[in-house]
Amino acid sequence: MGYRVIFLTGGCKLSVKNEQLMIDNGDTSKIPLEDIGCIIADSPQVVINSYLLMKLSEYGIVLITDGKNHIPCGVHLPFAVHSRHLSVLQEQIKMTESTKKRLWKSIVMQKIRNQANVLRICSVEEWEEVDSISLKVKYGDTSNMEGTAAARYFKLLFGKDFTRGSENIVNAMLNYGYAVLRSMIAKNLVAYGFEPSLGIHHKSALNSFNLADDMIEPFRPIVDLFVRIYAEDEEELTTKVKTRLADLLNMNVLINGKYFTCTRAIELQIQSLSGFINGRNTKLDLPTIVELERHRYE
Repeated sequence: MGYRVIFLTGGCKLSVKNEQLMIDNGDTSKIPLEDIGCIIADSPQVVINSYLLMKLSEYGIVLITDGKNHIPCGVHLPFAVHSRHLSVLQEQIKMTESTKKRLWKSIVMQKIRNQANVLRICSVEEWEEVDSISLKVKYGDTSNMEGTAAARYFKLLFGKDFTRGSENIVNAMLNYGYAVLRSMIAKNLVAYGFEPSLGIHHKSALNSFNLADDMIEPFRPIVDLFVRIYAEDEEELTTKVKTRLADLLNMNVLINGKYFTCTRAIELQIQSLSGFINGRNTKLDLPTIVELERHRYE
């Protein structure tokens, strides 16, 4: 799968020629389709044709469109790209509640550990307090340690008066970053044959991406870390800020002791989920958040 994130902010026409994305905004830029992981259209003046959409699906490229408020409002995903979609779907449906609870426990524990990592990286002395909450997570997180940790974590990270529901630059940046991650996770779920609406913990009948909302949890703190570092310098969600948030997909995270881009780590996590439900492995490969650093390719 490709690694490049293409962020489009003004009027332009997109097309495909010789397996390359052509971006025409007066001048023409060419990017090999095989190098692209995600395209974000942050302008209503971006012109796209159906042949381009077909090629994006063929190459497994996710297309995100932003709305009038410049927050992602739509995502175009490949359809039925996995050769054994039905068998994966059947395995999803057959997952027992005890299996789902075990998976959710591991996801929540790693999310809380990553929140503690973010606090430690930001030199917040109480990081061990949050880290200790991860040890109290039960199967299915029936005692809601996820909520307990979040209540403490966000206050420590952004100040005692911070709430996730308020309208400010911090929440605007968080929401944008989460939306980009969610779209990339949904893309990988489809690529590996999963039905994104069938979640492990999230089960809303109105949500087409319940499973993506499960899988995103341990990745969320990378967005939190970025926002903690840079939000004080910003007053609004500018194109520059959104471009940098999208670039989090190219930042390092750890999986099984090795550094990967966030994009690759998402794929490895979904790959391990596929192996888990097929009985090939006994656990999920989950990311560990580290200090922000763009991945260097050998």
